[in-house]
Amino acid sequence: MNNSIKIAKKWMNEADAVLITASNGFSISEGLNLFANDQKLKEVLGELQDKYHFQNLLSVFGFKFPNELEQWRAYARIIEFYSINYESSDLMQNLKRMIDKRPYFVWTSNVDHHFDLAGLENNLEVEGNWLEGVCSQDKDHEVVDLKNILHQIYTKDQSGQLTESDIPKCSECGSSLKLNLPGDFFQMNQKKVTKFSDFLQKYQDKNLLVLELGIGPRNEMIKAPSMQLVAGNGKSHFITINKGELYIPDVIAERSIGFSTSIDTAFQELLTGKNLGGQIQGPAKPKPKPTPEQQKKEDETIKLFYPSYMVDRSIRPGELTMYLTVDSKHPSHFHLLQEGQPWMYSLGNSAIAHCFTKDGQYYQVKLGLDKTKGQVHGFYFDAGTFIAFEDAEDNGAGFSQISAGLASNGDTRIMIPKVDKLIEAFPKKKKLISRLSIPD
Repeated sequence: MNNSIKIAKKWMNEADAVLITASNGFSISEGLNLFANDQKLKEVLGELQDKYHFQNLLSVFGFKFPNELEQWRAYARIIEFYSINYESSDLMQNLKRMIDKRPYFVWTSNVDHHFDLAGLENNLEVEGNWLEGVCSQDKDHEVVDLKNILHQIYTKDQSGQLTESDIPKCSECGSSLKLNLPGDFFQMNQKKVTKFSDFLQKYQDKNLLVLELGIGPRNEMIKAPSMQLVAGNGKSHFITINKGELYIPDVIAERSIGFSTSIDTAFQELLTGKNLGGQIQGPAKPKPKPTPEQQKKEDETIKLFYPSYMVDRSIRPGELTMYLTVDSKHPSHFHLLQEGQPWMYSLGNSAIAHCFTKDGQYYQVKLGLDKTKGQVHGFYFDAGTFIAFEDAEDNGAGFSQISAGLASNGDTRIMIPKVDKLIEAFPKKKKLISRLSIPD
């Protein structure tokens, strides 16, 4: 156990860069529990809790209030308590000590804006933050900084002077504002998306440490793609901290260590190199790799069933979601998986999926969030469909990220079609196929 702590500390000290991923568990460790029904709920909401009987803080944001004034009273009380009055916690200060002067980026689904408020400004808040407002009628209108507005609402509410004229409005059209959280008018910070993309491109092939804080094993938004990142880079390492529930797939187990303890205890162990009683898992011992003879036999067997294809191997573990990032200069290539597959838009620009079916049909799907442009958030394609993706370059993000579900019982092999065979089947799409195919 002590050896695992020393190894984890060594990984941290020797990392070229650190990617910090964080979810609800980190917020809970700082005292913000969106799921708790406790005395603090009453302390924050006051008589609104007696009036509406909220189950927890999270339920407030999905609640149908009788009017907007009541809604903003509740929002302002929560955000005043947890964000406007936020002071950087000991936990956050220890995190900054561990990062030291290394390049870093924070990737979080938390909406409390704590990382930014604590000075860790290299961050991407993929589910927005509740200190921002967006127009409820037009997604093209500017995002509004609500910090001062929310504080004024809170102050007037406490003094009994709050009126409907204090409800936040869009300065461009006069419509009501909504908090910039997932929904029809949610706006991702594209400047931060671009910075995050630049960070990944710079360090994805270097000695990158992924430090995961309070993310449950079923989290597909951040946990899955960050593990994919580690799986694809043999130089990288993965440290996960999640009390009571660790998940480390076999494909990265040799380069992973898990702390099943509080984040505070794990941080102290990483800073001091001393065991403070936490439960620690990993790193796993290396497994023997297939011999060249075994590999050759396996490849020959697959070619008997797919004579028109050459075989490439996915580095992505089959029990996880596969994440794909494409840009204008690097579209994905046509491929065919053995199983049918669902694809979902993640972030960035919308993406164009070019699909060729086994019955000779071609169609396009635009993956994105703007339904007015014919985009869909997700779709499913059947086994036997060839598919390739490219960035639609429609909002300046510089890339598109999409994800696919892989069958848990599959072997994650990706079948790459021979270009001449695909053109022979679809001669009218020769130019498209040539552009998006890997040369034989």
